[in-house]
This record gives sequence, C-alpha cells and structure tokens, in this order.
Amino acid sequence: MAAETILVITAALLAWSYLIYPAAVILAANVKKRRAPSPAVVSASLPTVTVVMSLHNEKEVAEKKIRSMLASEYPAEKLDFIIGSDGSDDGTGAVITAVAATNPHIQLIINAERKGKAAMLNELASKAKGDILVVTDANVMFTPSVVRQMADGFADPRTGLCDATVRTLSAADMGITRQEIMYSRFETALKRAEGNLWGAMPGPYGGCYAVRRSLFPRLPDNTLVDDLFVGLSVLKQNYRAFNIAEAVVYEDTQPDMIEQFRRRTRIAAGSFQNLFRFGPFISGRPGVVFAFLSHKIMRWLTPLLLVLFFMTTVILSGRSDFYFCLTAIQLIFIILSALDIALDRRGKKLLLQRYVTQFLLMNAALTAGFVKVVIGIENGIWEPTKRV
Repeated sequence: MAAETILVITAALLAWSYLIYPAAVILAANVKKRRAPSPAVVSASLPTVTVVMSLHNEKEVAEKKIRSMLASEYPAEKLDFIIGSDGSDDGTGAVITAVAATNPHIQLIINAERKGKAAMLNELASKAKGDILVVTDANVMFTPSVVRQMADGFADPRTGLCDATVRTLSAADMGITRQEIMYSRFETALKRAEGNLWGAMPGPYGGCYAVRRSLFPRLPDNTLVDDLFVGLSVLKQNYRAFNIAEAVVYEDTQPDMIEQFRRRTRIAAGSFQNLFRFGPFISGRPGVVFAFLSHKIMRWLTPLLLVLFFMTTVILSGRSDFYFCLTAIQLIFIILSALDIALDRRGKKLLLQRYVTQFLLMNAALTAGFVKVVIGIENGIWEPTKRV
C-alpha cells in the first residue's frame, strides 16, 4: 500500500510540474489577456540604457555581436555599452578593441586575469550610468528594436526586470537541437504566462535581459547562474518580472549532447546554489511563491521523483502485470536512450526517442549539478559552450 501511495504521489507531482501547471497558467494568462487587456503605460521620456557584456574567449562571435548592438534603433544619446574581456587569451581583446575604436559610446574593460562572469558583471555594472542595464551574452545577436522593446517595459514603475524572446539560428535537424528548441519554447511560453498573470517570471533568459540599475544586486563571486540570482533578487524586492514577446534576439543552439549536458550541469548547479541562498519563499506575493514552487523547485526535484517512480514500479512489478509492464516500458526507454547516445556519436539518431533522451539527459544534469553544489563551488569560473 505504501509503495502504491508513493507511486501515485510522484506521478501526480510530475504531471503537475510538466502538464497541469503549465497548461493551467498559459490558459489563464490567455483568458486574462482577452478579457482585460492591460492599457499601455506611456513614459514621458525614454530611460537611459547601458548594455553590459562579459566575454571570455569569444573571438569567433564578438565582432558580429557588437555590430548587432550598434545597429540598435534606440536613440544614441541615451544608449551606451560597457564590454569586459575576462582573461581572454584567444585574441578577443584585440577584436573588441578594434570595433570599439569606431564608436565613442563603447567602454572597454580588459582584465588579464580571469575572475569569472559574476565578478566581471559586478565590475561592469559599477561603471554603468544608464537607468536600465541590459545584460547580454556574446552569442546572442540583437535585432534593431530589442533595446527599445525592453526599455518600454520600464514605463511602469512596478517593473523591475524583463527579458527578450530568443529564436534559434541553428538547423533544427542537427543533434539534439530540435529537442532543445522545443523545450526552450515551452519554457518561454510558461514564463511569459507567469509574467502576465502575476509579474512573477522566476528566472529570465540569461542571454538578454534588462533590469533597473538600482535593483541590480552585487553578485557573489562564485555565482554560476547570474540571471537567476538577479531575477530572484528583483522578485524578493516585490518588483514585477516578465517576458516581452516582441523583443527578439537570435542565438545558436549547441547540437552536441555532451556539450548540452555540460551546460545544463552548470545551470543546474547554479540553480540549486540560488535555491540555497534565497530559499523557497522568495516574496510576500502569493503568486510569485506559487510560480517559483511549481515551475522551478518542482522541476529541480524531477530526478528524485523519477527515481521514486521507477523504484516503486519495480517493487510492485511482482504484484500485477500492469506494474510489470510499466517497469519494462521504463527500462526499454532507458536502454533506447543509451543506444541513441551511442548512435549520436556516429551522426545518427532514433528519431522520436531523441525527445526521451533529451529529457533523461536534462535530469541527469540536474543530479550532477546538485552533487556539484553539495561538494562545494569555490568560484564562478566556467567555460562557455562551444559555438556552432
């Protein structure tokens, strides 16, 4: 009886996190938008904006990225850029120096010794003068209107943070790209709905987000996921955070499974790191706490729930054919995913099974990230994902 109870509870929690909660929130947000569209808040004047970007060994994309930022439609007198090279040794410093020489609104900080992204962002933010900080990554390409779209979101004084909507530059049929794109769209739709309902988007898209400079916190030097730390800090101060659908940027998606696993392990470690710092009750607003528990914390507990579900079906498999078949199905999926990973090294894949493989790898990365946090994170230095 106890095993069956555990099985039902774990199944219910998994269904809540991945099906029921997202469907309910997205539906509720759509209904709210149709019934009572929010009137636009018009600002008397545009805020000043400083775009900050930390780079480490990004020679391949640095010039293209900076050119995309300089092509912004935002008024030049209200927009400036601070770019920091964090111990780059691949020629990135020379590239950004050459581009910066063409525009007086670019300020460069080149550190010979690598300190980590968090420390670099602290230094960049301390030198910023804009009312709004736009934090971005080297491989995320701006569209001309993205700064204006995000800046408009701050016309409402309750807004503390907003992020852009990412679209992919990569071919969808490469490696694990299609599955990563699908999951990214799912996450974006859910975060947008949470923002529309409660102003409670629990974690911005780290490749491009905007935050009031007065709310930007000092990041602990060993922080692995700065965007989540900033997002939770904003929500803790009872400001709103949301996604702006019209603010579009483009990013390549790494198709390699091993690279994605490494990236997700770092993100998972940073997520647990921030959970331990902030705790589950990050705000006095019920909607914010509800979104954080249902969207983030429940998702981070998925590996434990999957193990509990599998173990209880194994225990119950001797009692009925139903539980035996349920156990067998799980084992088959695990074996097929192992085969899929092996085939991927040869440039092949098991079509629909790749979605299961991506889900299992994502949760394996969560487990690895948790172990990394328990062992201890000494600094915030990590290698960027290889560019495609």
